[in-house]
Amino acid sequence: MTISADSVEKQILSLERQRGELLEVNKQWDRQFRSMKQHYEKKLAEMKAKLDMSQRRVSELEEERHQNHPENESLRYLDRDGLLQEMKDIKILTGALHEMKEENKLLKEKNASMIRKKERYECEISRLNKVRTGVSH
Repeated sequence: MTISADSVEKQILSLERQRGELLEVNKQWDRQFRSMKQHYEKKLAEMKAKLDMSQRRVSELEEERHQNHPENESLRYLDRDGLLQEMKDIKILTGALHEMKEENKLLKEKNASMIRKKERYECEISRLNKVRTGVSH
Protein backbone atom coordinates (compact mmCIF):
# COMPACT_ATOMS: atom_id res chain seq x y z
CA MET A 1 0.00 0.00 0.00
CA THR A 2 1.75 3.10 -1.22
CA ILE A 3 0.62 6.64 -0.76
CA SER A 4 1.33 8.94 -3.64
CA ALA A 5 3.28 12.14 -3.13
CA ASP A 6 0.34 14.05 -4.57
CA SER A 7 -2.01 12.58 -1.93
CA VAL A 8 0.40 13.41 0.89
CA GLU A 9 0.84 16.94 -0.44
CA LYS A 10 -2.96 17.40 -0.54
CA GLN A 11 -3.21 16.19 3.06
CA ILE A 12 -0.46 18.58 4.14
CA LEU A 13 -2.17 21.50 2.39
CA SER A 14 -5.49 20.55 3.97
CA LEU A 15 -3.91 20.34 7.43
CA GLU A 16 -2.16 23.69 6.95
CA ARG A 17 -5.46 25.27 5.89
CA GLN A 18 -7.20 23.78 8.94
CA ARG A 19 -4.38 25.01 11.14
CA GLY A 20 -4.77 28.52 9.73
CA GLU A 21 -8.54 28.41 10.27
CA LEU A 22 -8.06 27.20 13.84
CA LEU A 23 -5.57 29.97 14.55
CA GLU A 24 -7.97 32.57 13.13
CA VAL A 25 -10.84 31.22 15.23
CA ASN A 26 -8.58 31.27 18.28
CA LYS A 27 -7.62 34.89 17.58
CA GLN A 28 -11.30 35.80 17.28
CA TRP A 29 -12.04 34.03 20.57
CA ASP A 30 -9.14 35.86 22.16
CA ARG A 31 -10.41 39.26 20.97
CA GLN A 32 -13.94 38.48 22.10
CA PHE A 33 -12.74 37.21 25.46
CA ARG A 34 -10.59 40.27 26.08
CA SER A 35 -13.50 42.52 25.16
CA MET A 36 -15.91 40.60 27.40
CA LYS A 37 -13.35 40.46 30.19
CA GLN A 38 -12.89 44.23 29.99
CA HIS A 39 -16.66 44.71 29.96
CA TYR A 40 -17.21 42.46 32.98
CA GLU A 41 -14.30 43.95 34.90
CA LYS A 42 -15.87 47.38 34.36
CA LYS A 43 -19.26 46.05 35.46
CA LEU A 44 -17.63 44.40 38.48
CA ALA A 45 -15.93 47.65 39.47
CA GLU A 46 -19.24 49.50 39.12
CA MET A 47 -21.00 46.89 41.23
CA LYS A 48 -18.30 47.01 43.88
CA ALA A 49 -18.67 50.79 44.01
CA LYS A 50 -22.45 50.41 44.33
CA LEU A 51 -21.96 47.79 47.02
CA ASP A 52 -19.59 50.04 48.95
CA MET A 53 -22.01 52.92 48.65
CA SER A 54 -24.88 50.70 49.82
CA GLN A 55 -22.87 49.44 52.77
CA ARG A 56 -22.01 53.01 53.76
CA ARG A 57 -25.66 54.01 53.45
CA VAL A 58 -26.74 51.00 55.55
CA SER A 59 -24.24 52.02 58.22
CA GLU A 60 -25.50 55.60 58.12
CA LEU A 61 -29.11 54.46 58.40
CA GLU A 62 -28.29 52.12 61.27
CA GLU A 63 -26.48 54.93 63.06
CA GLU A 64 -29.34 57.32 62.42
CA ARG A 65 -31.87 54.75 63.61
CA HIS A 66 -29.80 54.15 66.71
CA GLN A 67 -29.65 57.88 67.42
CA ASN A 68 -33.40 58.27 66.87
CA HIS A 69 -34.45 55.21 68.85
CA PRO A 70 -37.47 55.96 71.10
CA GLU A 71 -35.51 54.98 74.18
CA ASN A 72 -33.04 57.75 73.42
CA GLU A 73 -32.80 60.16 76.35
CA SER A 74 -33.62 63.23 74.24
CA LEU A 75 -36.99 61.78 73.16
CA ARG A 76 -38.29 61.75 76.73
CA TYR A 77 -38.61 65.53 76.58
CA LEU A 78 -40.47 65.68 73.27
CA ASP A 79 -44.15 66.48 73.36
CA ARG A 80 -46.68 63.91 72.17
CA ASP A 81 -46.75 65.18 68.54
CA GLY A 82 -42.96 65.30 68.38
CA LEU A 83 -42.77 61.75 69.67
CA LEU A 84 -45.27 60.53 67.09
CA GLN A 85 -43.32 62.22 64.29
CA GLU A 86 -40.11 60.72 65.60
CA MET A 87 -41.73 57.27 65.63
CA LYS A 88 -42.85 57.75 61.99
CA ASP A 89 -39.35 58.82 61.03
CA ILE A 90 -37.89 55.75 62.71
CA LYS A 91 -40.34 53.52 60.84
CA ILE A 92 -39.37 55.15 57.53
CA LEU A 93 -35.66 54.80 58.32
CA THR A 94 -36.13 51.17 59.31
CA GLY A 95 -37.88 50.50 55.98
CA ALA A 96 -35.12 52.28 54.07
CA LEU A 97 -32.51 50.30 55.99
CA HIS A 98 -34.25 47.05 55.10
CA GLU A 99 -34.36 48.04 51.41
CA MET A 100 -30.68 48.95 51.43
CA LYS A 101 -29.80 45.62 53.06
CA GLU A 102 -31.77 43.79 50.36
CA GLU A 103 -30.04 45.77 47.61
CA ASN A 104 -26.71 45.08 49.30
CA LYS A 105 -27.47 41.34 49.34
CA LEU A 106 -28.49 41.35 45.65
CA LEU A 107 -25.34 43.25 44.68
CA LYS A 108 -23.20 40.72 46.54
CA GLU A 109 -24.92 37.84 44.73
CA LYS A 110 -24.52 39.53 41.35
CA ASN A 111 -20.87 40.26 42.15
CA ALA A 112 -20.26 36.58 42.98
CA SER A 113 -21.96 35.55 39.73
CA MET A 114 -19.81 37.95 37.69
CA ILE A 115 -16.64 36.62 39.34
CA ARG A 116 -17.63 33.02 38.50
CA LYS A 117 -18.39 34.00 34.89
CA LYS A 118 -15.02 35.76 34.59
CA GLU A 119 -13.24 32.65 35.93
CA ARG A 120 -15.02 30.42 33.39
CA TYR A 121 -14.00 32.72 30.53
CA GLU A 122 -10.39 32.74 31.73
CA CYS A 123 -10.37 28.92 31.85
CA GLU A 124 -11.78 28.73 28.32
CA ILE A 125 -9.16 31.16 26.99
CA SER A 126 -6.42 29.20 28.71
CA ARG A 127 -7.72 25.99 27.14
CA LEU A 128 -7.91 27.59 23.69
CA ASN A 129 -4.42 29.03 24.03
CA LYS A 130 -3.10 25.56 24.90
CA VAL A 131 -4.82 24.17 21.79
CA ARG A 132 -3.37 26.98 19.69
CA THR A 133 0.11 26.37 21.10
CA GLY A 134 -0.25 22.65 20.35
CA VAL A 135 -1.35 23.31 16.77
CA SER A 136 1.38 25.82 16.02
CA HIS A 137 4.15 23.38 16.95
